[in-house]
Amino acid sequence: MRIPVNGTPEFAELYQSLSKNDKLYKELDALLEALAENPQLGDLISFEKIPRSLEKKYPDLDNLLRAEVNRNWRLLYTLVGWPENKTVYVLMAMPHKEYDQLFGY
Repeated sequence: MRIPVNGTPEFAELYQSLSKNDKLYKELDALLEALAENPQLGDLISFEKIPRSLEKKYPDLDNLLRAEVNRNWRLLYTLVGWPENKTVYVLMAMPHKEYDQLFGY
């Protein structure tokens, strides 16, 4: 069963700025399609590891998952509206280096 995939304005800006011929666009697009089919595809990040900056930015955040777009990019998303109105909500996509900085690695 396919479920809706939505995203933050921040993610939408990145996604829409890419050319449809861009490799990253195609990889993101394929991942978004995969998440619509299998929303639990990503790795669940334990609550205590969620960066404070994300908790402040998204105060209602009660789950966070990470998916690899490719070797160098990561996608962070949350699952909302469970169980009745299931939706994947993409928070951001970022280069792996930024992801490591965000999580303090």
